[in-house]
Amino acid sequence: MTRYAFAVICLLVACLYATWATARTGASRLLSRYGIAAGTLLAEDVALAERLAPVDRAVSFNPADPDAHFARAVVLTDANEVGQSIEELKASVALRPRYYFLWLKLGQARAQAGDTEGAIAALQEAVALAPNYASPHWQLGNLLLRAGRTDEAFAELRRAVASDASLYAYTLSLAWAAYDGDTRAVEAAVQPQTEGARLELARLFVKRGDADAAMRLFRSTRGKISDESRRALVSELITAKYFRQAYEVWASGGSESGVARQGTGIAEINDGGFESGIKTNEPGFGWAPSKFVQQGQGVTIALDAREPRSGKRSLRFDWSGSAPPEVPLLAELVLIEPVTRYRLYFSARAQDVVTGGLPIVLVFDANNGTQLAQSKSLPQDTAPWQDFTVDFTTSQGTSAVIISFQRQNCTGLCPIFGRTWLDNCSLQKY
Repeated sequence: MTRYAFAVICLLVACLYATWATARTGASRLLSRYGIAAGTLLAEDVALAERLAPVDRAVSFNPADPDAHFARAVVLTDANEVGQSIEELKASVALRPRYYFLWLKLGQARAQAGDTEGAIAALQEAVALAPNYASPHWQLGNLLLRAGRTDEAFAELRRAVASDASLYAYTLSLAWAAYDGDTRAVEAAVQPQTEGARLELARLFVKRGDADAAMRLFRSTRGKISDESRRALVSELITAKYFRQAYEVWASGGSESGVARQGTGIAEINDGGFESGIKTNEPGFGWAPSKFVQQGQGVTIALDAREPRSGKRSLRFDWSGSAPPEVPLLAELVLIEPVTRYRLYFSARAQDVVTGGLPIVLVFDANNGTQLAQSKSLPQDTAPWQDFTVDFTTSQGTSAVIISFQRQNCTGLCPIFGRTWLDNCSLQKY
């Protein structure tokens, strides 16, 4: 009976101790959380001792609680007491050595204090404990980069990107700066593994003025890229006025038959007979309607199989009043040769067009926006088709032109009603 009573007493003591220890740990954790919030929110002119009071109490409740030491480190860091913060982080790490986040914070604190080698060592511990997390690799890579250990840095940054693709764009910017715009070195540093990664790097090269490097990357895909990636690269090249390169990328997307377009694209109006339709989301060298046409603001367009000038279709414009004058409504970008004379051919007819600003066709230099030529006004009402020509000469710096269909300028309220048809557009040297 005595042994039984003793055992019961021991059990009760153990339970009481466990309850007491749990209560102390709970109180310590509660004070830790409160201490971080209170210590960081108090005004900077409040004495440090007052800001530290809650976390100091947490540490005194349970000195073996890593959270209490971490909470104290946070408040000290916020007070710019980095040295003391490092000591608290070291205590927290010693109590919980398998938790990568504490090593990460210790590395950041050491870096802030100027201890680069100590910071690298701590971040390497974080990487070893969480090899599949992006943050440790990213932090270590950036620190190595600042330390001049560039190749090691990008090895870590690549691992970060492998875990979090959203970091890729930042990595490209870091590589461009680190290798001073050497495109080969940048490509070797980031080592793009996917089509999307290669095309994003190509777009960076275009923005930085190196279309040749961008095209090298594009060609490495052997044309096996998504329509979305292709359109994005085409837009980037056109914006940067690399028109021939843009045409190569655009043409790789294939025609209506699914086969890549052949030829150089020089003086070739794509779908001059409007047989394939108008694509509203296809930047490049096909017919592109303006937002006014897409939204039906005073004009709509449609393919019309009735009485085309040639082929099976023509393009019909239905005017309903408010289509703005002097604004391109339909345009196409066309490659041409510099210092060359060209003649643009097209056909038009009309039905009951009433306006003070009739439709016209203009040609602009795509490189500088200069108007090169303008057609005479299109007819107001004519059943048979009329053939038009527009002559222009390109300058030394011209590599592409924009053929634009729009209205003449007119003063005051200038609505337009009726119908206009276009067909049979082509371009020739002469």
